[in-house]
Amino acid sequence: MSDAKVKELIKKRGSFKAKLTHFSNFLKFLPDTELDSFQTAELQSRLSLMQILYKEYDVLQTELEILSENADDMYAEREQFEAQFHAHVARAQTILVPVRASSPALESAISTDALQHRGPDCRHDFVRLPKIDLPHFDGDYQHWLEFRDTYISLIHVNSSIQKINKFHYLRAALKGSASLIIKSIDFKADNYDLAWQLLIERYNNEKILINNHVQALFKFEHIKQESCSQLRNMIDVTNKNIRALLTLGQSCEHGGLGETLTIYIMSEKLDRATRREWEEYKNNLDSFPTLKEYIKFLNNRADFLDSLNYNRNTTFSNNTNTKYSNDYNKSKTYHTIITKPKPTYNKDDIKCPACSQNHFLFSCQTFRNLDIESRFKKAIESNVCLNCLRPGHTAKRCSLSHCKYCKVKHNTLLHKDSSTEQQAGHSVALSTNVTLPYSDTNNFTILLSTALAKVSDVNGELHTVRLLLDNGSTSNFVTRELCEKLGLQKTKWQTAGQDLKTGTMVLVRDANLPPLLWLLGRVVAVKTGSDGHCRVADVRTRKGIITRAYNNICPLRVA
Repeated sequence: MSDAKVKELIKKRGSFKAKLTHFSNFLKFLPDTELDSFQTAELQSRLSLMQILYKEYDVLQTELEILSENADDMYAEREQFEAQFHAHVARAQTILVPVRASSPALESAISTDALQHRGPDCRHDFVRLPKIDLPHFDGDYQHWLEFRDTYISLIHVNSSIQKINKFHYLRAALKGSASLIIKSIDFKADNYDLAWQLLIERYNNEKILINNHVQALFKFEHIKQESCSQLRNMIDVTNKNIRALLTLGQSCEHGGLGETLTIYIMSEKLDRATRREWEEYKNNLDSFPTLKEYIKFLNNRADFLDSLNYNRNTTFSNNTNTKYSNDYNKSKTYHTIITKPKPTYNKDDIKCPACSQNHFLFSCQTFRNLDIESRFKKAIESNVCLNCLRPGHTAKRCSLSHCKYCKVKHNTLLHKDSSTEQQAGHSVALSTNVTLPYSDTNNFTILLSTALAKVSDVNGELHTVRLLLDNGSTSNFVTRELCEKLGLQKTKWQTAGQDLKTGTMVLVRDANLPPLLWLLGRVVAVKTGSDGHCRVADVRTRKGIITRAYNNICPLRVA
């Protein structure tokens, strides 16, 4: 009888260990940055459940130590479990430290939980709780885990709240189809457990929950164009569903198959420009990226697009105030869009010139093991682009980024310090900046000749286009409509911004005010984008430090 009892208790102890492992996996996927309100509530809910878990484990382990003939093994088992438990709880409490000071609601929830565990002598029949906004649940399985964990932590396991009050909280929190489940139950204290059990039986279905969270990843809408808001939405959806799957016991280990599939599924939803940046970023890594690195890439990309969007909006508003800003708009800057067909490759046709396997040269480990001179010689012999190490074009016509060390048009794998100046001679300027002085001139007409020509699109089909010929022009332009018709890949090249330095006295342009009322300030910092260009600066004014784009900053000439 004793042996059977011990085996049963050991099985129950295994369940406690699994729950502790799930809590550990949840902590691994928390972001390094500050938590949002949902993540904070979820972490506090799980932390409260861990306190209850330890009490139950302590009772079970004590019984095992009494029944077991080999008590030393049981004591070692307890020591191992408690070491892991306290380490995970300490980490969770450390994460919550910066949040508690600024969140009275969280402090109230912690105080309530502490009161609950003091014992029966310190409890009262009625405790007046501070106002806590409980999440509502409308029957959507996507929101069930959030609602369940928060409600259990704050209300269900709080024995200081009478059951009639718990029933009231439950009815107030349920909306839509979820409220219909308990609508027919009489509102009295004895029926609270029945109402909660009916809700658990309906929505706490692991198979349905897992299926819904996996579907949310697969059915995420494809991002059609660059958008910081849609990228951040992708980050939120990915994090939310991954955390939910971890809660449901689904493993997503670092570098495992689940993490790899998640990265592949979500990267397929990216717009073309961001997908290209991701592939370039991935190719520069020595190993396949982790989900954490993928999320970090999306965050950086969203911040970059957000900065560009801010500059675009402020530029548009400035155009409406030309009445007061003519003194500061003495020149116009034009940007050239350079287009080229996007190369396509069939994986079966790709053959590495170094090892004859089906991958590009830059992915070949045999090629990477060579010294710099041997790599350079092998790349030339293989007749590949020296910038991207792919066949079919030259470095002059390559649209990918240059060496990250010396900014010269060659691959980072071919970089050597002594050849920087020599390689710089092979680089080709692909952008054209045209600066025209501002002046008032009389209107006159110039007749330019035109010609008809046939050009091929990315599929090789010919299209008839009209060319405008200007012998005096030093720039080439093509309409956006023709680019889209031919399926060409577009790359925008920015001209260099104005020379702003730390300490420069400036005026901060305001579209809603005349120039005499613009803020006077001094530049305290300039910010460099991921492409190496400075477009934004921090300016100290009488209203504090503000961040503005270069086209909203007017430098003052100090004699």
